[in-house]
Amino acid sequence: MTGTAGQKRVPAEFVALNPLPLPPLNEQKRIVAKVRELMKLCDELEGQLRQSKKESERLMQAVLQEAFEGKYLEESDQQVSVA
Repeated sequence: MTGTAGQKRVPAEFVALNPLPLPPLNEQKRIVAKVRELMKLCDELEGQLRQSKKESERLMQAVLQEAFEGKYLEESDQQVSVA
């Protein structure tokens, strides 16, 4: 079952002699509806993931900015002098 260019193929005769069983039309419609529902959920989750990533990047930038401005050193010095 390999073509002349080494590609895998299924001969038409094989398909004709071996019909593929399909579920009833109502079942197919239920499957399609469920897949669409799940794909919508996946899209929503991907959106939430993108939003979370943006938020974590924003927070990291804020922490780095404060660190480079010396804010954490000032807080650390205050804690040491109080003790």
